[in-house]
Amino acid sequence: MVLESGAEVPLRALNFTSHKGVSGAFEFPHITCVATGEPLHLKTHKVPVHNLREIKSKPSIDVNSYTWENLPFPDLEGSEGWEDRYGSFTCEWLKNYLGARSCRLINHQIRRKHSDGDVSNNYESREEIKDQQPVPAVHVDINRERASARALAVLGEEFSDSDRLAIINIWRPLRGPVIDAPLALCDARTLDAADMERTTDSYGGGYFIKYNTNMKWVYIHDQMPDEILLFRQYDNTLEPELGDAKCIAHTAFLDDLRDGQGLPRQSIELRCAVAY
Repeated sequence: MVLESGAEVPLRALNFTSHKGVSGAFEFPHITCVATGEPLHLKTHKVPVHNLREIKSKPSIDVNSYTWENLPFPDLEGSEGWEDRYGSFTCEWLKNYLGARSCRLINHQIRRKHSDGDVSNNYESREEIKDQQPVPAVHVDINRERASARALAVLGEEFSDSDRLAIINIWRPLRGPVIDAPLALCDARTLDAADMERTTDSYGGGYFIKYNTNMKWVYIHDQMPDEILLFRQYDNTLEPELGDAKCIAHTAFLDDLRDGQGLPRQSIELRCAVAY
């Protein structure tokens, strides 16, 4: 990834996992750290977040574990059942894009930010919540122990752990430009496995991420509904315990430089199981 020379990269406030006794740490409800059994705590750090529109060389799934593409879908929030049609359309596109043997939808998540929304409700009473809130904490969705089983559950009996399996997320706004609570991604080559804190919550297990100055962060400035972010959450050929994490830590963030601008963020994220 080559950046435009001479460009000053603004600092944005991102929330990373932290020991609870550290100055400035605060509790993130309903999530437990596996190693300690204690509630997850976060601490805010200001980090450079690069605008993908200003990066010379395009990132790729294989190298960076993420990329972005223009992929219009004319029926976003269309007639009844548009979510299923969008899921089928995108899985077929992703299968061809990756040259995969199969791609099936695991689930989708729609988030509609509103002023009285509390992110803790996403974990406490999610069955009653139609539209969840953005998650302003650096995380990876799923741990290795759960991931293969989750992928195989939708891919079907013709596949097994002996196949190359992956989980790819595809994120797009439902309206744009996204100014309020955009999504930031960490280049997988800069994510150290030692910084991945194993956690558990009502969804299962994932990782929240410790702060490290080596991380390289990106986002799409003013992302529009025809632009998608693709990022890898799991690949069974990669070994994070050997330092080869190769999955994408991500987070919503509030842009202090544009506070109060733009409509509340609305987005849809697909989680797709891929067999190569």
